[in-house]
Amino acid sequence: MAAESYKKWVIIAIFIIVAGIVIISLTRSERMQERPVGRSIPSGPIVDTGITKTGPLDRVKELPETPEALAALGDKYFEANRFEEAIDIYKKALKLNPDDADTYNDLGLALHYTGKTAEAVETLKKGTVAGPYYQRIWLSLGFVLVSAGRNEEAGPALKKAIELDPDSTPGLEAKKMLEMIR
Repeated sequence: MAAESYKKWVIIAIFIIVAGIVIISLTRSERMQERPVGRSIPSGPIVDTGITKTGPLDRVKELPETPEALAALGDKYFEANRFEEAIDIYKKALKLNPDDADTYNDLGLALHYTGKTAEAVETLKKGTVAGPYYQRIWLSLGFVLVSAGRNEEAGPALKKAIELDPDSTPGLEAKKMLEMIR
């Protein structure tokens, strides 16, 4: 009996890790297609920040102070697993555009990956208010709650992600996650 319970938790842990990788692996350009109506697409020059896990950040000062450019910079930090820097940048972007559900999503995930899960949940909940039809934030909220062992709270968020578009990638991931916690 204990072995079955252990296997179940191992399977759930593996699923959570895989789901996290799927969520993180989507680039901002792919997510731009899922943005809520009214969300502008960044314009202007594309700036290669040269950010790597160990690379210099000298060119960061050259970036314009727009929420889109800041969110893109935050994504670079996130992709380089530099979550603390990403958090600072995402927070700055949200000060300029507090209705950006996608940046709430990214900030929530970065907070979660730095062990600030309670703050991550609060951030993701704010994002669901800012973008109630933004499917990915519902999936991320469910993911963070499942990761924290709060499966009962995760259920409604995952169901909402499925409800918004059951056949999309986030909808399919939400279905898998929901099945795992049942």
